[in-house]
Amino acid sequence: MPPVADKQLEERIVTAARQLWREQGDKGLTLRAVARAAGTTTPTVYKRFRNKEAIRLALALRIRAELNAELFASSCLEEVFQRYLAYAEANPREYDLLRLSWAQFYTPDLPRPGRAWVSAHMAARFGGRPEDYGQIVDALSMLCHGTATVLTVGGSSAAHKAMREACLKFCDQVIEHIEVFRSRE
Repeated sequence: MPPVADKQLEERIVTAARQLWREQGDKGLTLRAVARAAGTTTPTVYKRFRNKEAIRLALALRIRAELNAELFASSCLEEVFQRYLAYAEANPREYDLLRLSWAQFYTPDLPRPGRAWVSAHMAARFGGRPEDYGQIVDALSMLCHGTATVLTVGGSSAAHKAMREACLKFCDQVIEHIEVFRSRE
């Protein structure tokens, strides 16, 4: 009788990898440690994931989907930016992994669901096509990304509060004056 596939194995591996990443960062994310934490063997992990980078990418994709779900729950555009920064502050290790994986998400051939969602909401609210808002979304995303990166590295809570407020105020100002920034062809 052939062996029965463990349908939960990949989930256990990625969950174990996330816990190790949270506790120890990249240094703790070895395939041997992941296998041990997932309750399996190192060769079994290698059957599912080619190397550490493959596990890290799978984990980053899961975290990206989690962040997008958080953003998609926003009731208005202004709330998107608040939720983005709040997610980064509440999950600094996960955000660090996203930061390290950013180049893999920003390639022309891969969909960017967060960007598409925000662009579509801008078009619905202000008129035009979602494509008209791509540059605005990219600029606001990079502003929030830079702010989130600073907010996740420690430091003064008063300074973090000031940075967060400045970022959110600027995002609100861009939305309030979006006609100035919107591209039209």
